[in-house]
Amino acid sequence: MRILLVEPAVYTPDGLDKREMRPSQLISLTLPYLAAMVPPDWEVDLVYEVCEDLERDYDLASYDLVGITTQTIQLKRTLELARMIRRQGPRVVIGGPATVEDNHSLVPVISRFCDSVVVGEADVLWRHLIADLARGELKEIYQSHEPVPMAGHPLPRFDLVDFNKIATPHVLPSFTARGCPRRCTFCSEFLYSKWRYRPVDDVHQELLAYRDRFGIPRVVFRDDDFLVFPKRSKELLGRLAGEGIEWGCQTDFNLARHPDVVQSALDGGMRVASFGVESVREKNREFTEKTFFTIPEAEELLLRLHEAGVETQVNVIFGFDWDDPDVFEETYEFALRTKVSRLFLSVLYPIPGTPLYEHLAREGRLLEKRPQGIDDPLAVTFTPKLLTPDQLVEGYLDVERRFAETDLTGRNYWLGKDLVVV
Repeated sequence: MRILLVEPAVYTPDGLDKREMRPSQLISLTLPYLAAMVPPDWEVDLVYEVCEDLERDYDLASYDLVGITTQTIQLKRTLELARMIRRQGPRVVIGGPATVEDNHSLVPVISRFCDSVVVGEADVLWRHLIADLARGELKEIYQSHEPVPMAGHPLPRFDLVDFNKIATPHVLPSFTARGCPRRCTFCSEFLYSKWRYRPVDDVHQELLAYRDRFGIPRVVFRDDDFLVFPKRSKELLGRLAGEGIEWGCQTDFNLARHPDVVQSALDGGMRVASFGVESVREKNREFTEKTFFTIPEAEELLLRLHEAGVETQVNVIFGFDWDDPDVFEETYEFALRTKVSRLFLSVLYPIPGTPLYEHLAREGRLLEKRPQGIDDPLAVTFTPKLLTPDQLVEGYLDVERRFAETDLTGRNYWLGKDLVVV
């Protein structure tokens, strides 16, 4: 059997995002992880379309199955690829977060373009699908809402990745937990399974394999909130101290209240940290239920990490109800004041099924139901309260442009142009 696993590119306002001349720096965990569950006598290839030409470089007709993982923002390209690949003969299976959002409402659409849809965490479902493929009996849908066990995950097949196509420094993804203990009103994470974590020993051994087997001692933890529980965090950080492994993560500003954990993180190899500020306006953060930190606490922690040599990224969303035209300048000044290395901005998108979506629906402010990114990744799909849609997009683009021109970016080791910790 021959299997091809694909992560599609994303459409931007300028067209399909292809970076063959400036390769993507951080690859995802999904493809190598799925490849690790394929029988060893089967042939498996991995394609990250953002830095490869799928149609030019691969004989698609030679594969028995092509699996595509997709987020909603990748869905337009996913369906294009699925249609094109099926015409050449292989069976196509599609899975990923896009199959789960909005109470699975996209599944009927997706199923028209493929042979099978995987809904839910793929760990167990993928094994069932592989067994059915060997028997020639693929089902139309593989679905489970049960959380999978967190112990005993296979080592991802990073040996299948062509690192000549990936920019340096090479950084590998890992995770210590799934789910999120927070319940932010705009976030889709609560639509998935509850928060649970991997055994510390499993994570430690995986990172040693990254260093020793693949020769890459740099890791980004893809947890939604890596350092959320101080006791468990310190146990893992103690294992990492002295191992020569550098790492980055996404965490929250509750960390500011635990200086001992901050020090353990620094001793354990932390080099980059990403934080969800979401908004510099307190009223907006009250609505999102991110009231477990204040902006002064955020500023204090960001500056402390900067002084310790840690590169920091803050994530900000524009378009909440208390955003007016002044919020863009306030956000820009916050970024300068805190010396962050990366400012990751986005336009608010109400995800169906979230409290934010229900709030806007009750007020009659939803403009369309099509997922953001199907046609335009900057689409404003609701009526903002204190901004026009044009002001929202123009303000976003202005802050992005101005920050890119500062000397805070481009000088960092980890957070290169294409590496974003989200």
